[in-house]
Amino acid sequence: MAVSEDGQLMAALEKDEAYRVERVLASNEAGSTEVVSRQGAGHVGEGPLVRKRIKRNVANDEVFSRLSSVCGAHLPRVVETYDLPDQVVIVREYVYGASLATCVANAGRMGQTAAARVIVDVCDAVAALHEQGIVHRDVSPKNVILSPRGAVLIDLGIARAYVEGAQRDTTRLGTWGFASPEQYGFAQTDGRSDVYSVGCLLGYMLTGLTPDAEGYATALADPGIVRPELRRIVEKACRFEPSERYQSATALRDAMLQAVPEAAVGNDAKTSGAKSSKREKIPRTLARPGQLVAAFSEAKPWVQVLTVALVVLGAFVGILFGSAAVYATNAMAGDHPVESLLVILGVTAYLVLLLVDEIPAAMLGAGPYAAMKYKRRSARVILMAKRLLMGLGLLIAFVAVLTMCVALTPGS
Repeated sequence: MAVSEDGQLMAALEKDEAYRVERVLASNEAGSTEVVSRQGAGHVGEGPLVRKRIKRNVANDEVFSRLSSVCGAHLPRVVETYDLPDQVVIVREYVYGASLATCVANAGRMGQTAAARVIVDVCDAVAALHEQGIVHRDVSPKNVILSPRGAVLIDLGIARAYVEGAQRDTTRLGTWGFASPEQYGFAQTDGRSDVYSVGCLLGYMLTGLTPDAEGYATALADPGIVRPELRRIVEKACRFEPSERYQSATALRDAMLQAVPEAAVGNDAKTSGAKSSKREKIPRTLARPGQLVAAFSEAKPWVQVLTVALVVLGAFVGILFGSAAVYATNAMAGDHPVESLLVILGVTAYLVLLLVDEIPAAMLGAGPYAAMKYKRRSARVILMAKRLLMGLGLLIAFVAVLTMCVALTPGS
């Protein structure tokens, strides 16, 4: 039996009233965005949600009908959508993290590897939308959240469904500096419009300036700030004519990975981590020198200073314990000198690797810590503690084996 319009409206109002507003994030003529929660035994442990109300003359009904079919690690999970008399409402998960705009404003321009990882994640999100015929139309720093699972693209408030044969969009919206020319009435937006915005996003991260800011073009053209390969990617993605851009988000993603291959390591690790169980395997490899150097060049000055101090301290410890090993060999000629030397060398190797490789890698987000580039520092500390305990266990086992050999040696 078909549900009457009054019945549908009553059901929508009941859904709307089931949410309690915790705080208002934004409110303007087009609608509002609120952090909400649901009460009741069925929602215990659910956590906060985001409810976005959009005026019907701005929202695209076709987009909202397709949202339940869109999924991906770099898009927020949609809880439900419903219609009110003058509004369309979408409720989605709350994504923990800071917006890209906030991160760049606080820390300045990003290194090429970090920026490439964000672009790869955003391209994955945009590609998932395009598969359902949805054009986001507002890919901008404020709508990208750097979360523990990577970059997440939020806010589908002005998204629209591609209409075959349409000459232009009915509404001309977007973020100034990141919106494609089509969004100002030149043509209908499609997937290549989002490609344009993602290209602007890349330029923004690499220069620390918005594309409409004074000095952006100069900074983008400076090879000391932006590698020529990455500049060419930005320029191609941001061509005025859509046919001259990358023709899909996937093509842009592939170009980024070709220019910055190391971005794939962190991205794959985050993706696999999201699908795996909470008990993850502890990486057993050390950070390679090349990875440390690359991460060092992108780090903040105070991190660089602390890293250098640790390396110097590690060299000092190596010299100190090396001298102790020589002394032990000479002073204990008749009391298992070889075993004593091996124990001291084992302890020396553990401490030097800790100071020269392990702690710097955790601070810089290099090697086994690259997948945690956007996670809380506590996550890196926990992983480092696990790896240190694993290394300490190997050292203890090594000493135990030497002790057993000494005990079994005749005349000991």
